[in-house]
Amino acid sequence: MNLTSLRIALAGQIVICLFFAEHADSQGILYQPDADSPIGARNPNAPDGVSQYDFLIGDWDIEVTIFRGEQEPLAYEAKWHNHWVTNGYVVMQEWRGPYSTGIELRSYDPAKNEWQGRNIYQPSPGTWYSNVAKFENNEMTVTTIRTDAEGKETISREIYWDIAETSFRIRTEQSVDGGVNWFRGKYELVAHLKKAIGSN
Repeated sequence: MNLTSLRIALAGQIVICLFFAEHADSQGILYQPDADSPIGARNPNAPDGVSQYDFLIGDWDIEVTIFRGEQEPLAYEAKWHNHWVTNGYVVMQEWRGPYSTGIELRSYDPAKNEWQGRNIYQPSPGTWYSNVAKFENNEMTVTTIRTDAEGKETISREIYWDIAETSFRIRTEQSVDGGVNWFRGKYELVAHLKKAIGSN
């Protein structure tokens, strides 16, 4: 293949890639996996505490507010698909938004009456984080501890509250002194149920 032919072939490949990229964006957010893959109900043999996350299962439309210091808050919409996996024992959360995409896995520990979690989000930071969730007073609090490159530790927590049949809210808090003092986190959100798992 001569240089001219090679250039034509490469140009053709670029056009094809741009075409599919444009059409992929126009399709919007797709839920994964397919509708017949998720288990729509928790396993009836699971410990009683596993029901604590029943409120989260379904497809949700999300309104997010990001706090940016002295700048105006940034508001945007996202999608959240939450379902049962591992034969109905584990909750899998799939987040799809304009700025990040990620998954979270949560497994119940009956001995501690709490949830062990792992999550990863792209494009940044793309790192697996561990967290612990506890359900008390009709609120689910998810706590994550992060350490930066300088060894500074930050504790962040998401608090699911105002939980109703077709909606809930999340507020966030952070602490840099081991949980002694807390201040408002970087975001909050409101979730509205779009489709319950198992419905059409």
